[in-house]
Amino acid sequence: MKARQADRAWGRRWSGGRASRGLLAAALLLLATGCARPDDWIETRPDLATRARQDPASFLAPALAQWDGLRGMVGSWQVRASRGISSRTLDTQIHLMRDALVQIEVLSPGFTTEGFVGVSTREVGLWVSEDPCLYRGPNQPGAFARALGIELAPEDIIAALMGFAVPYPERATAVWDETERRIRVASSGTTAWLHPLTLRFERFVVATPSGPISGRYESWTEGDVPVPARLRVEGAAEDITLELRLASEWNANPAGLDEAFFEELPVTDAVDCPLDELAREGGLLRRGLQR
Repeated sequence: MKARQADRAWGRRWSGGRASRGLLAAALLLLATGCARPDDWIETRPDLATRARQDPASFLAPALAQWDGLRGMVGSWQVRASRGISSRTLDTQIHLMRDALVQIEVLSPGFTTEGFVGVSTREVGLWVSEDPCLYRGPNQPGAFARALGIELAPEDIIAALMGFAVPYPERATAVWDETERRIRVASSGTTAWLHPLTLRFERFVVATPSGPISGRYESWTEGDVPVPARLRVEGAAEDITLELRLASEWNANPAGLDEAFFEELPVTDAVDCPLDELAREGGLLRRGLQR
């Protein structure tokens, strides 16, 4: 990774990409079901319920196909991080590629970078404006979670924010969950629940050494690709809750978003410090939330 001066206000760098607009309430995603609620679907579509029970895997491929063309994206998210009675709201710009590449920038009202965490093919980096250190270290298991401040891998972040919920979905398995009345999908330590009617994932649980981290999708964007517009993530064992809201505009597969982009850091005049010196309590999402 190499440092660069940040100039990343929304619209300056990515205005040429394809945009999806507007927020869509989850109730509008019932497709051809009229006014039925999601939990009414078994009674209103018994044929679909029978197929879901007998062949749940047949729903998985068409569901995941919705994201086939989404290889990368950039958008502005408002992230409210809470821990106990402490909370803070972060305005962020997040860059994602399905090759396990992530950059999260915390922006000031003037669109300058106040904090950063990112992972390239080789390195993980963390910087916040009140700390003279640019923490960096090899991209190895656990390094990104330490820098982020919660035990989620880059693959977990990408799956959650893009909407397909489970990392490496090509290796996912699907079974019918009679209790949830949904299709339960499992892959790489993550379990998610897919609605057979809407073909949207509704929630997921990531198994981590500290305990499960759960997420729930609350609404989705309009457009050809179903990207989550609102998402809630909770780590009970870590006592942290994240509420994420995507801005009404986001760009899919923008030009210039490639592996080389993730090698650069929006940081200048910082002192290099080893990432392994950073305790998880010092990660980006926990800054300002210490009791």
